[in-house]
Amino acid sequence: VATACKLLLQNSIILWNYLYLSDLVANTSDREDRKDLIESISQGSVITWKHVNLRGEYDFRRKASNDARFDMDKIRSIQL
Repeated sequence: VATACKLLLQNSIILWNYLYLSDLVANTSDREDRKDLIESISQGSVITWKHVNLRGEYDFRRKASNDARFDMDKIRSIQL
């Protein structure tokens, strides 16, 4: 169970990284800036979780906002 939970958390963080970077690309209006950003992203890896405090204390009792964090239609329509 512990291994499955760890894998679920890792995959969730990787998904978040993909969505965050895709949203960043989708909201970059200048074509040259977008190209530079994509080049920079391609030199790195989304398989990282250094930016997440895995030993933190999280309170999930508070209701989450119903607003979507990412505009999936805009992400899907990215033109390179």
